[in-house]
Amino acid sequence: MSSTIVEQLAATSSQHVSKVMPAPYHVHSWRPWMSLYGLRLRTQGSAQPEVVLAPIQKLLPPELTTTFLKYLPITTLAHCQCVCKQWNILGQFPPLWQSACQEAFSYMEYDKLCRILRTCHRGSWRDLYLDRPHMRFDGVYVSRNTYLRTGLVEWRVKNPVHLVCYFRYYRFFPDGQFVYRTSPDVIRNAVRSLQLSPEKVKADAQVETGVWRLNGSALQTVMIYANSMNTEIRAKLKLRSTSRGANNRLDVESIVSFDKADGISIPVISNQQDEDEEDLQQFLQQPGTRSHKRGTSPFVFVQWDHIAGSDLNLPVGKMDFYVPG
Repeated sequence: MSSTIVEQLAATSSQHVSKVMPAPYHVHSWRPWMSLYGLRLRTQGSAQPEVVLAPIQKLLPPELTTTFLKYLPITTLAHCQCVCKQWNILGQFPPLWQSACQEAFSYMEYDKLCRILRTCHRGSWRDLYLDRPHMRFDGVYVSRNTYLRTGLVEWRVKNPVHLVCYFRYYRFFPDGQFVYRTSPDVIRNAVRSLQLSPEKVKADAQVETGVWRLNGSALQTVMIYANSMNTEIRAKLKLRSTSRGANNRLDVESIVSFDKADGISIPVISNQQDEDEEDLQQFLQQPGTRSHKRGTSPFVFVQWDHIAGSDLNLPVGKMDFYVPG
């Protein structure tokens, strides 16, 4: 009896397992996708295209092209980097940016410049030129100022109102000098008098000369009017950039005039940045000192090549107010 029951239970359990468990896996059975294992397939878009060199790249080796780029202004060099990939790589050659830095920071000792290069810019001349504020010498800084002036009443009920427009021009030189002019002429008409050197400009009664000093982004300028040797004009400005390395804006913080006829004066430009605020307060408290608030619109840098097509040439009828940005 017992053996019969055991045989029935074994037969029942074997039938149940065969229904639940799948068929055994056949290792040696062939499957088409098994042949793709271990193969690295490339997509259609990942194939490297064939590099086609331009005729000038075939004729000039990279060493000779770099020699030509060395004689270009830094702004023109930046334009050349947009031509092709090879010129973009050649334009990052360190000696090219080193010569640009030596010209832009010519007022600074070379040892000090190298120390700043190592400590602040990881030895990159390109980062030094783009990230450290410096004056630009390939154009002029222009400030367009406008104000309303009431005209004379000539048997009219309403007083006429005139919109007066005038310009302030700064051109800086690497040796620490600058030329300055205030004129109602637009930039394309006034630029001829600003293209002369400071020595030749002194013969022009419309242009003034002075000295400048840049400490970080703080700029100080001092000039003495040629027709009045006792009148000294000091301006404190802040240099900033609308894009990396542009250095194309000058914000006016203060313009102070001083009559030295009273015999009281302070040094023309302080050598310590911490003393600038104290000197300015002391300067304002002296008799004959006057602070000017009119004509403090920011200065915009315009390159020599862009002067003819600049928006600053537009008359008041077409542009009553200019926003420098």
